[in-house]
This record gives sequence, structure tokens and C-alpha cells, in this order.
Amino acid sequence: MSGRKLLAAVLILALFPLPCLAAGKGVYEAVELKEREKSLIETVNEYENLFVRRGYRYDTDELNALIRGIAERLAPEPTDPYIDYRFYVFRNPIPNAFALPDGQVYLHTGMLAVLENEAQLAGLLAHEINHSAGHHSVLSFRSARKKVITSMVLGPLTLGLSDIFLILSMLGYSRDLEEEADRRGFEQALDLGYDVREMARFFEILNRDPEGERIRVKTKWSTHPQLQDRADYIRGMVAEREEGVNFGELKVEAKSYRSVTREVALLTVEDLARADYPRSALYLAKRLVEEDDTEAEAHFLLGEALRALGGRGEISLQEEPTKKEKRKTRIERVVLTRGEREEKRLETEEGRENLRRNLDAAQSAYRRALELDASLAEAHRGLGFALEGLGLYKEAGKELVKYLRARPEALDKEIVMERLKSITENLKKEGEEENASP
Repeated sequence: MSGRKLLAAVLILALFPLPCLAAGKGVYEAVELKEREKSLIETVNEYENLFVRRGYRYDTDELNALIRGIAERLAPEPTDPYIDYRFYVFRNPIPNAFALPDGQVYLHTGMLAVLENEAQLAGLLAHEINHSAGHHSVLSFRSARKKVITSMVLGPLTLGLSDIFLILSMLGYSRDLEEEADRRGFEQALDLGYDVREMARFFEILNRDPEGERIRVKTKWSTHPQLQDRADYIRGMVAEREEGVNFGELKVEAKSYRSVTREVALLTVEDLARADYPRSALYLAKRLVEEDDTEAEAHFLLGEALRALGGRGEISLQEEPTKKEKRKTRIERVVLTRGEREEKRLETEEGRENLRRNLDAAQSAYRRALELDASLAEAHRGLGFALEGLGLYKEAGKELVKYLRARPEALDKEIVMERLKSITENLKKEGEEENASP
């Protein structure tokens, strides 16, 4: 299966999940593969190169060093010849992480962006390593195979069983296996000297829903309300250890972590806005600006998130929408295109007012970015689009021309030229209306 179809399958399975898998415990000693499973492991091995060819991997030396420096101290000696632990970053703004049965562990850029410190990263890595070490994919496959005969047919897409290990890894396992990975990971991260109280904080971070929709791809890291349950039993484990552990002396390493992952966080803001998750993008962009108000790119991306918000209002994380409101939003996302959803919002006075407010805030963010770095030509483009949306066509045209002069070979040159053409037509109409007025 191609990489594009494989990721499409994951998205579809978010709506049509696998049958519920039997609960159980992992096996942390050698597990001999059956003949059918050997061929599935060979398929898993191919993902490593497939993800590189498809451009899904994200690599920087500093980030890789941070992840592998922690993970290699957590990983046990492989119990089987088919397990070889290696650790990678997967470019995807959805907060997720997954481990394959052959020892490949992937962390999404979106996950690294929302984590706050090294202690949370250590807990996450320990959890994923235990999925491989405990043979959770193999055991879950043996349970699932009893319920899935030969293949899964989901609309026009047929997903063969050869990809089931990846699907299981990305969507998660039974509650028993997930809790087992949490509890073992807690002990292992603690043994490395990390403040495991941060694991509870980590679950609560992932339990936030900036979009107010709960429509993100289903993963073991996005299931509500289990995330709060997981935070609660981690706090229970902490309470049990309070007499023997001085948690105040354990490592957190927030500042150094955020320094290494800042580039990933900036990238995630951009990816979230493009994927039509503007509230999540805005939430992250605001955090980045708060952390460093002097960085031009952070202000630029704040503008991009605000502009992508369009006719939507912000949602308070403390005031979660009702189930009815969430259901309505989910349905609209399925049956309407992105443009159609925005048109529907702008049919209301509230939507039009939200758009004006968002574009006005966006232009302020773009102007601040240009104050900090006049060479950031993309801020001229964003400012031009925001001004166009506000009906300030003359100023908008000037900003877009500045962008094209600074980036004559821009990949989006044709798009910007089309916008300039539209702006010129609007200016002409305005002139005709002025001349026609008494």
C-alpha cells in the first residue's frame, strides 16, 4: 500500500475503528512469531524507508540527539532478533506517538510541540518503548485476527491485514495494555531521575480541546475521558511514592526542552493552520509569542493562525462546547468543504464580526513581525491578505507587491498575482462608485 493510501486508511479508521481488542498483559520475554506474523513484520520494516521516501520524517541533529539520548537509556535489551530500537520524528501536527513491533518509535511533531519539558518526553518515550518490549502489537493482532477474517473494506478503500501492525500502533491498544505501558513507563522514567508528576500534567495537556470539536484523528493520546483517568492513576502512583522519593530534586528540564523543540513548535503552528485547525494553531502561537516576544516568526505565525480562524470565534478551554455543538461541528466538517463552512459562518453577523476582529488582530501581528525583522517578506503577504479581507484594497495591493519584489521566485506567485488582479478590480469598482455618487 502506498504511503498516501496508508495515511488515508488511518483517517478512515478514526471513524470506523477496529473491533474492540481483548484485554490482557504484555509479554516482556521472547515471543516467537507465527508464519503469518513474520511476513507482517517484514512489512513493518519497510515503513522505515517508506516514511523517508514520502517525506514524513522530520530530522534535525539537536532534536534527534535529545530524543535518542533519553530513549536509549530507557530501552531494554531486545528479547527477539526482530526487535531493534530506533527513534524518529514524524511530521504530523496531530499530537500522537506510536511504536511498531520491530522497535521503531515515532513521535509526531504535533506531540513534541505540545509537550512542555523533558520529563514529559521521558514518560512518553518510556510508554512507547513498553509497547514494543511487551509485544503489544503482536498480542493485539492475535486477538484481532479472530474478529477480522481476511481484510477490512472501508468504502472505496480496501486495507489489507499486512498493514494492521501500523494501524494498531497508531490507534492504540486495550485499556489494560495502555495502562500497563503507563505504569511501567512511570517506573522507568523515575529510575532515570525524571519528575514523573509531569506525566499526569502531560495527560491533562492532551485532554485540552482548543477546537471544541473532539474531531482529531483517534489515537490513544486523544481519547476523552480516559486521559483524565490516566492522569488520576499517575497521581495515585506519585502519592504512593512520596515518602521514599524527594520529587523536588527530580529533573524537569523545561527551558532546555523548549529551546530544542521551538522550531518544531513553529512548524506545527503552520501545519495546524493549513490543516484547518486554526484554534489549535492560535493556542500554540500565543504560547510561542509569550515565551519570546522578540521573535519575528512567532508573530508572523500568530497572524497566520488568526487569519485562518476566519469567521470562527475563539473557544475558552475552560468553557467546553456542549455535545450538541460538537456533533454539529463534526457533521459540518464531513459534509461541507472548508470554503463552504466559512461561507456559512459569514452568513451570520457573528461570523462577519469574528472575521473583522480576527483579521484586525492578524494585521497587528504581521506588522509586529515586520518591525522585528523587515526581511520577513511572508509577513507582507499575510498583511496584504488580511487588509484585502478588511476591504483596504489599496494598502493590501502595496503589501503584496512588496512580497513579490522580495520573493520574485515564490512558489505561490501565481496565487498572489490572482489576488492582485482581484484587488485591482475592486479598486476600479470603488472608483466607479465614487464617480457615480452625487
